Amino acid sequence: MKTFVTLLTLFVADMALAAGGAAHGSVTDLVYPAVNFFALFFFLIFMLKKPLREMFDKKADDVTNLYEFADKRDKEAKIKLEMFQKKMNNLESEKNKIEKNAEKEAKEFVTRAQQESEEYLKRLDRDSESKINHERTSLENQLKEDLVSEVIEKAKNKISNDKELNKKATSKLISEI
Repeated sequence: MKTFVTLLTLFVADMALAAGGAAHGSVTDLVYPAVNFFALFFFLIFMLKKPLREMFDKKADDVTNLYEFADKRDKEAKIKLEMFQKKMNNLESEKNKIEKNAEKEAKEFVTRAQQESEEYLKRLDRDSESKINHERTSLENQLKEDLVSEVIEKAKNKISNDKELNKKATSKLISEI
């Protein structure tokens, strides 16, 4: 390429120096420059044909790849758009479905809480009845013990105060031994 530019510069300089005279030109004076021009033109076409073709092919491939990439992204975007539109269309039904499920769960929770409360109250009733029965039985036993203790104490006092009863009780005890 450098060689070509150098030759072109020399050729242009030679033409500038050759045109230095003040003579009138003729058509035949244009033959050499025309031949040089066509030689240069065909030489440039011959030398630049392959790089220009490669450059244009590369640009065409780049445009094709860019178009394919854009087409692919467009298809993906359309798929996503359809998916989001379906979701938006189903949004109201999903909302209703969630509300129904929430209401159902709330009713079940209330029912379950009521059942658990009733069972807890029944258990408390049973527990309180058993506590009351236990305390009543305990108090009755204590009362019986206190009554027996008091009867025994009074009997001891009566026996120890009455000499005749004291003798009878002692003789009875000795006879049993």
